[in-house]
Amino acid sequence: MSERLLEVNNLQTYFYTSSGVVKSVDGVSFSLDKGETLGIVGESGSGKSVTASSIMRLVPSPPGKIVGGDIIFDGKDVLGLSQKELLDLRGKDIAMIFQDPMTALNPVFTIGQQISEAILVHRKMSKGDAKTLAIKALETVGIPDAESRYKNYPFEFSGGMRQRAMIAMAIACNPKLLIADEPTTALDVTIQAQVLELMKDLQKELNTSILIITHDLGVIWEMADYVMVMYAGKTVEYTDTINLYKNPRHPYTWGLLDSIPKRSSEKNEPLNTIEGNPPDLRNTGIGCNFAGRCPYAKDICSKKQPPLIELEPNHFVACHFQTKEEALTRRSEI
Repeated sequence: MSERLLEVNNLQTYFYTSSGVVKSVDGVSFSLDKGETLGIVGESGSGKSVTASSIMRLVPSPPGKIVGGDIIFDGKDVLGLSQKELLDLRGKDIAMIFQDPMTALNPVFTIGQQISEAILVHRKMSKGDAKTLAIKALETVGIPDAESRYKNYPFEFSGGMRQRAMIAMAIACNPKLLIADEPTTALDVTIQAQVLELMKDLQKELNTSILIITHDLGVIWEMADYVMVMYAGKTVEYTDTINLYKNPRHPYTWGLLDSIPKRSSEKNEPLNTIEGNPPDLRNTGIGCNFAGRCPYAKDICSKKQPPLIELEPNHFVACHFQTKEEALTRRSEI
């Protein structure tokens, strides 16, 4: 039987700016079991990265603030932890692979120094032992001649190698949860595949849970057991990966899936897009956030927020017209 590692309930993270309150995350709920992978997918600005930062309590304050909800990690209330307890949690129990390794890595310290620092802080061992463990971590992620590369600076690594170094730093303390924020965005297709395969191998070896954030549904199919689709700070659909592809129910999810190029497409056939732009997050909270772009929207959509309801076991959707009693017909299937 699976054991629950992370539980997020009705998370709300707002940013208080001079022009208004930006509701970056506005009522998100999900859970993650040990050894499983959850993918969070959505357009830029949907709240994916802020959700991850909230879990680690890395939201800059001011202007950001977690104003509501619960984050329970391995039985601990993350929002109730002291600063000292948070420092113990970060890097040791929860590690994060940031989106851009070039800016996440410090350019004035060697790769080895940066990996060893995390080990020294969390694993309480000698500098020599920390160096040995850091070299082993580099070897684990496939860095050739790891002992020599330990002394290199970030600028001496290629983009793919820097991403591998970030993963080595993240796994050096055997975290229970690995958060990967767009881990393959800046990489070419070949290196993307290598990094994803590496993460899957490490998960099998260490039984680590993974929370992967991406806008790429191909990465979701490759990596995730479950998927949460976010739009404008809210969860619009949440189910297992296979069901999301076989039986998507939210119009926004349909739009994302229809935007994927198909092998059967004609050479000069234009790509499908979701018309319009995401809403201003300072003005959300009245109706459905997707109403302005949804081809199925009616009057109620701009006046009332749809609740996230369970249409079938483990398949949650937030849409006024997707209920147990009625269902929308996907126009592309007519």
